[in-house]
Amino acid sequence: MTHTSGLPALPARLGATDMNDPYANLTEEALLASLGDATLSAPPGSRFEYSNFASMVLSYAVARRAGQDYEGLLRKQLFAPLAMQHAYIKQVPAGIRAAQGHAPSGKPVPAWNFATNLAGVGGVRATLEDMVKYAQGELGQPTVSITPALKLSQQELSKAPPMAMNWMLMPVAGRTVHVHEGGTGGFSSFVAFDNARQRAVVILSDTTWNSLGSLGSLGLHLVDASLPLGKPRKETRPDPALLDGLAGDYQLAGGMKMRLTRQGDALVIQAEGQGAYTMGYDDAGDFYPRDFDALLRPVRGSDGYGFTWMQMGGQLAATRIDKKASKPALAVSPGTLREYAGEYPLVPGFGLVVSEQEGKLFIQGTGQQALEVAAVAADVFVAEGVGAEIRFERDPAGKVIALTLLQAGQKLRGERR
Repeated sequence: MTHTSGLPALPARLGATDMNDPYANLTEEALLASLGDATLSAPPGSRFEYSNFASMVLSYAVARRAGQDYEGLLRKQLFAPLAMQHAYIKQVPAGIRAAQGHAPSGKPVPAWNFATNLAGVGGVRATLEDMVKYAQGELGQPTVSITPALKLSQQELSKAPPMAMNWMLMPVAGRTVHVHEGGTGGFSSFVAFDNARQRAVVILSDTTWNSLGSLGSLGLHLVDASLPLGKPRKETRPDPALLDGLAGDYQLAGGMKMRLTRQGDALVIQAEGQGAYTMGYDDAGDFYPRDFDALLRPVRGSDGYGFTWMQMGGQLAATRIDKKASKPALAVSPGTLREYAGEYPLVPGFGLVVSEQEGKLFIQGTGQQALEVAAVAADVFVAEGVGAEIRFERDPAGKVIALTLLQAGQKLRGERR
């Protein structure tokens, strides 16, 4: 429920034969066999790593414990109390016509299908009206039989990052907002609610935006207008040093091998046994295939570049397997580190505090734990555990005046107080 199970993003025995419907062949037996195959990436409860695999295990376990299938359980325990009359997994209510989904290019694509008891990963379909009722239920409007259970599900369970039961807990102007977004083939969704303001936001899209950043920027701006709306992504030219740094051979979590090569000003990807694809690059810092929905997000570490591969609703870390020499850590004197110390507000209610401690630099986000960061270039640091890069700015006199946080496809700039 907090994505700290240690399970990988996807089960080993997914059995996908058509990437337009990748979960269609996954059975309960294959899911359990994948549990037997899995090696945990970290002790359970110790590290956040988003896992669709874990969400399927959870809905399967809940259904087995209840002694009925997951759809019947949802209908009785959730849909009926909240009057969600048109929500379903496979049993389509009368008068309902499923929407047509689309790729980011606008091309129609089929919806994904899930085994009923594995549908906790994203197999529930609902109308906008039903999702509004669901959001109202989370706010306790009106109070119904399951209101106490919903309130329990909203309590914080882990702190790095702050999580309730599958809800991301986001600090906004001194309040805590519950947020979750995501998508499946052809579709994207965003739900958030603010108990303090008794305000909720639901956005449903008939286009899969999850690999390109999803609906979070729009949704959070509707939650609180002080949060920046964001801007459309525009194609741009990648830094040659980034292309050279990424070039090499990798293995994705789950086993797939992938080669990245530089061809002129472009990055080309080729998964083992598949064709080569030229990638576009946008001003958010992400590469994307022009031929299908996926995303390659560069991740800068103290020893060079790596990446996270996003596809099918999963995020797969890539491990370099070639023999490219790693760079030694960049040494920075304590005096230089102290030049960065200060407070840097990024958005209303959230900022970074930078401090030097015993010759090390630490970054702490509002309401979060302090993280040690490592220097990778002049005025550039990385927090490897959370995939963040911090770039400091200096004025003509050499004084540090601002920083830019690059994380998860976002660029947030804050001037030093």
